[in-house]
Amino acid sequence: MKKLILLSILSLILMPSIVGEKFGDVNEDGSINIIDVVYLFKNRNLDYEVGDINCDNSINIIDVVYLFKHYDQMREPVAFAEHFKLEPHWDNGYCVVIDSEDNKFVLLEDGGTNPNIPDAKVINAPVGKIATIFYCPTVSTADILKDASCYDSIKGTTGYVIGYSPELTTRYNEGKIADIGKSSSINYETVLNISPDIVFLGDWSSHDTMEEQLVKNGLTVSRFYTYDEPTYMGRIEWIKFSAAFWGEDKYNKTENYFQDAWKARNDILRKVYAENDYPSVTLFSWSKYKDAPGVYGSAHYYNKMANNFKGEYVFNDIPGTSFQYLDKETFYERAMDSDVCIMRHYYSNEITTKEELFGNYSTANFDKFKSLQNGRFYITKPKYYVYEAIDPAGYMMDYAKMLHPELFGGDDDLKYHNKIQ
Repeated sequence: MKKLILLSILSLILMPSIVGEKFGDVNEDGSINIIDVVYLFKNRNLDYEVGDINCDNSINIIDVVYLFKHYDQMREPVAFAEHFKLEPHWDNGYCVVIDSEDNKFVLLEDGGTNPNIPDAKVINAPVGKIATIFYCPTVSTADILKDASCYDSIKGTTGYVIGYSPELTTRYNEGKIADIGKSSSINYETVLNISPDIVFLGDWSSHDTMEEQLVKNGLTVSRFYTYDEPTYMGRIEWIKFSAAFWGEDKYNKTENYFQDAWKARNDILRKVYAENDYPSVTLFSWSKYKDAPGVYGSAHYYNKMANNFKGEYVFNDIPGTSFQYLDKETFYERAMDSDVCIMRHYYSNEITTKEELFGNYSTANFDKFKSLQNGRFYITKPKYYVYEAIDPAGYMMDYAKMLHPELFGGDDDLKYHNKIQ
């Protein structure tokens, strides 16, 4: 569908990235301040990835004004994530980390100066022994860094997480990592035998009970609400949180990795900037047990990413980020005529053809979908969510190709989705 929009300076939410440099550091002097604003005002002959602050394929006064209004935000160590905070003081040998429940930790490197923060728990960095309940962000960060010392510190995690990481699978088979149970019910005796320096738990209500029990047994617990982040980049930024527990070197490597992901995102945004054809997009899953389609609210990072990449999520009127099941009639009313359908398939088998789709979801009327008839129906590959965490550039490019194949060389080489033939 054709859609014309007027973007004011204040409505632009896009910022650049510079590999190896902080976003907004246009003069590349290692800091972000008013000097960068003046520099950008005087110098417009910069590379787009440096000076095109709003990703509109031009460098002009709009970029200068935006940088002036937002350079304070840009120089913060956490740019997107809303559920953790970082205060790096690596020059003094420590970093302060505040988790999703406002638990505060001082990560103190050997020879560092303890700031003696009264309400903070001091943990030596790199941390010696970790137990974690989810794949993200701790194990996914280790899989990004691929550093033996990071894997060495992970002494316990749940069985399904071990299966997600080839390195952890090998180490588990060698008896170096303990299976601590399930995400909903961990084995307390196993965790206590590990005697971890810290246990990472997520946002589930069952994790509240776990935390209470672990704390009673003298263990330190940290909570990460990774999946509650309102943006995809916010979710990815949690790699900084995890890496900080492994010290300055690992933290700096994840900062650069994050910058690479940000650059990839901005490259996509520049590519679609002038596009006025907004395809209608349905993002959903289908429960075989409930025989019902499910969607996230418009504020969820999946749907925000589709909207940011010049698509139009057909359920934009559903507020919030929470997941909900819809009755078939309500779902079909919009999904059947959607230009693009992206289906999250939570089961282990891979689906590549219409016959396989119909066989797996025989109660859904997918054969009547416009997107399937036009070759714009996509379904996730198994374990797509693992790569969503460790390959953000590749995952975002999949979305760009599914929404605008004509701009990105087609949609026949997707990494984490199958185009249903």
